[in-house]
Amino acid sequence: MIEQQCMRDGTRRDTLSVLSDLLENMKEPRRLTRLLYASNLSYSQFSKYLKMVKVMGLAMEHKEPFRSYSVTHDGQFFMQMVRKRKENN
Repeated sequence: MIEQQCMRDGTRRDTLSVLSDLLENMKEPRRLTRLLYASNLSYSQFSKYLKMVKVMGLAMEHKEPFRSYSVTHDGQFFMQMVRKRKENN
């Protein structure tokens, strides 16, 4: 079963949507705090999803000039597939 996150309007986001939204915010390198605020998730949920995208190779961590995260080519492909899935539903 696909895990879901509750949004402010009472609807839920499935895991694919959460991952895709997180990656959308990483199109340019972003610091951890900026990503956390933009994701609209708790810190523990955010940490879980961030680890997931890094392990899957959809995002990568940069250490210089500051610690940040950005989307990889595989992550961009993943976002395209999720967009097409939404369009078909």
